[in-house]
Formats: sequence, C-alpha cells, structure tokens
Amino acid sequence: MTQDDLKTLGIALGICYAAYKFVGNPMVKGAAVAVGAVVVAKKVPYLSASLA
Repeated sequence: MTQDDLKTLGIALGICYAAYKFVGNPMVKGAAVAVGAVVVAKKVPYLSASLA
C-alpha cells in the first residue's frame, strides 16, 4: 500500500466512523460498519483476492 492508498482509506473510514458516531439511527450505524468492512476488505491484498 502506498501513502496515497492509506490516505484514501483513512478518509473513507473516517466518514464511516463519523456516520456511526454521530447518527442516532441504528440502521445507519449498521450500514456504516458494513461499508467500512467492505472498504477494508477491498484494500487488504489477501482479502481482495478472495472477494474477486
């Protein structure tokens, strides 16, 4: 992973964390966790190969 990849990953996970932390709706919290998991799974090399 390059520094640009890590920056993009950090921004995406920061947005997911903000949605999880500051929105009171439990459905939005669940969606934020799910989206964060997919973002991480697509960026981690050994997980992205199994998703393809």
